[in-house]
Amino acid sequence: MAAHTRIAGPITLLSEDLVALILNKVTDLDDRNSCSEVCQLWLKVEGISRSSLFVRKPGFPLTILNRFPNLVQFQTTQLTTDSDLEFIARTCPKIEDFKVADFTSPEEGFLGRNGLSALACGCPKLSKVSLIGDKIGNAGVVELVNSARSLSSLELGHDLIGDPALRAIASSSITVLKLKSCCNVTDHGLGCLATGSTSKTLRKLVLKMCGKITDDGLKDLKKMRSLEELTLSWCQGEITDVGGMAISAIRNLKELKLNALYGLSDLTVSALAFCKKLQVLDLSGCEGVTGPGIRAFSIISA
Repeated sequence: MAAHTRIAGPITLLSEDLVALILNKVTDLDDRNSCSEVCQLWLKVEGISRSSLFVRKPGFPLTILNRFPNLVQFQTTQLTTDSDLEFIARTCPKIEDFKVADFTSPEEGFLGRNGLSALACGCPKLSKVSLIGDKIGNAGVVELVNSARSLSSLELGHDLIGDPALRAIASSSITVLKLKSCCNVTDHGLGCLATGSTSKTLRKLVLKMCGKITDDGLKDLKKMRSLEELTLSWCQGEITDVGGMAISAIRNLKELKLNALYGLSDLTVSALAFCKKLQVLDLSGCEGVTGPGIRAFSIISA
């Protein structure tokens, strides 16, 4: 009886380079996962060629990252300890965009100085970092900022973050800073940003639900030469027209969001009407602003 000869199909005859070219055209995540199931070659090449990964599943094994050594973007909803960060830095050294949104109990682990230093040093092109949740404190942020030489965008979200973190950030050259629910950030922290290196580099500053910011902090922001976008949303500190009119002195301001600042009135809006570069103004929830204040824009532009 003649032996059966297995004939390779067209898919199995493709080289790694050709498979990589095909996979580069596949952007949908589900489709890429399907491609990885074709055969061992496609599984290997799909992992090597993938640049972005978002892990949502709780308790995922970090060893899965061994398949993706060329990741540029990595996002997860659970990252527990410094050793996790150290493993990521060793396994995926090309990461540029890193995001963690973890709200598990701090007792399960904490992202401290050692882990964030390892991430910054092990991923030399790291430029965009987002750390949301109760896994991060001031010491970790200080270490990250001091070690990540390419850092340009930083997002932080938790009440453990305060002025010590902002003092370190002020010595950097980042262009985007987003702070959400950082209720220990005060006017002193804003003053550091306005007098440090960031006074020349920061283009976008987002402050949401940072309740200790007052008029005194906003007065310092006029020193920021490059600031083009400013968000002050639900910052329920002592912010009045004094701070609002101080903001109007920011020369390069193009976009301003003042959501739910109840202490502002038409005086602030009338002052903002003289901001020649202002293109976007959001006053939703500002109950003290009325029609006459808004009409100041039409009068100035006439």
